[in-house]
Amino acid sequence: MYLEDKYPQHPLLPTDIHKRAINFQAVSIVSSLIQPLQNLDTLKYINKRVSRDDKLPWVQSVIRKGFTALEKLLEDHTGRYATGDEVFMADIFLAPQLDAASKRFNIDMNEFPILSRLHETYYDIPAFQETLPENQPDAVGQLSQ
Repeated sequence: MYLEDKYPQHPLLPTDIHKRAINFQAVSIVSSLIQPLQNLDTLKYINKRVSRDDKLPWVQSVIRKGFTALEKLLEDHTGRYATGDEVFMADIFLAPQLDAASKRFNIDMNEFPILSRLHETYYDIPAFQETLPENQPDAVGQLSQ
């Protein structure tokens, strides 16, 4: 909300109150259900309590639950992006989770046509490409350069 107020020329939320609500709902699903599974501390905790054979299927089931909710939420609201034709907060929260789900957790994005399309669309945005983990200065393989 600080960024929204500090830089109103680059809004993170739409002015339409209904689209704002959809953004907040999408952000909530990502931040409370999907993203916590990608925190290193959470993964370490899971590693201690879930067998190696059960870990990936369990994580995948939780991600799929979140993605199913997002598909339903966004089905009547997407444009080029999650809630219309401009990038908003929902997109900023979704992009890294979609990438991690497909690359790290082997989620078949074809199960989620809306999210799959958004995932592909985000790759067309240079700012999103720059934030991919493999493009960070400390990414494996980048440290020696």
